[in-house]
Amino acid sequence: MNALPRISYFLQQAFRLARTSPWLSVVSVLTLAVSLSLIGLLATVLFAANGLIDELGARLTISVYVADGTPKDRMTEIETRLRAHPGVRAVRALSREADRERNRKLLDPELLAGLDEEAIPGQPMLELELDSGLASRGDLDTLIAWAKKTREVESVEDVEFGAEKLRLLFAAVEILRTVGLVLAAVMLASALFFVFSTVRLGVFSRRQEIEVLSLMGATPRFIRAPFLIEGALQGLLGSLVAMAFIWLLHLELQSLVRDMYRINMDASLLPPSMVLWLLVSGPALGLLASGVSVGRHLRV
Repeated sequence: MNALPRISYFLQQAFRLARTSPWLSVVSVLTLAVSLSLIGLLATVLFAANGLIDELGARLTISVYVADGTPKDRMTEIETRLRAHPGVRAVRALSREADRERNRKLLDPELLAGLDEEAIPGQPMLELELDSGLASRGDLDTLIAWAKKTREVESVEDVEFGAEKLRLLFAAVEILRTVGLVLAAVMLASALFFVFSTVRLGVFSRRQEIEVLSLMGATPRFIRAPFLIEGALQGLLGSLVAMAFIWLLHLELQSLVRDMYRINMDASLLPPSMVLWLLVSGPALGLLASGVSVGRHLRV
């Protein structure tokens, strides 16, 4: 049999197999679609959260406030001590006036209009720029402990370190990763089970025909091919349904953000990497499930 007639025969047999259990095939496709969508969206959210962590890590700073009237030599000693920490990239000394000017820029202009100059907070301080590579949970805990010890240094009144934002983000990402992996595993197991069951029913419904083909000299590969194609087609359909679902979700979110916040959402929930993941993983999972099913129930 030539290549084109053989491919046409395999496709016809695969569609014939799907018609033997249409509802189970539909459930398999939908379960695959939900599983692939869940894993893809989870990966997108995790990548975005990791990007946010990296961005916050690039802006890591510690503000060390020094008591008024601290001698210049003592200020130099504190600065030298802070520079000695391996995670400190740079130290910038600010006078009371410079700190007050910085705070003025941070305040709302309407609030400043009726505010006395002396009411704007300002204090001598040392601003520390930290290495962006320290934005990890272990390094963050070490930095927090170091910041607490710095508070005990003579002439140091307070230390401000926005570590709680990163700590909360780390916790959120960890929870999301754990819950997402559990849900993804359950959904993938369900999808593989349904594809497995669909192919198994096809094997049982065609067992007499399979025996005849075997007696006529058909190779095991020839007999298995329609079942494998059926699984791959289910996976491909699941991928297409998942892409349609994610695209509709993207349109809804885009409309919601535009209507509520008057913002055009540039980020897409269906980037090229997501499309590639869906087009590859769907057929691959279908082939895996059908291959296992055929291997267990088709002894030829």
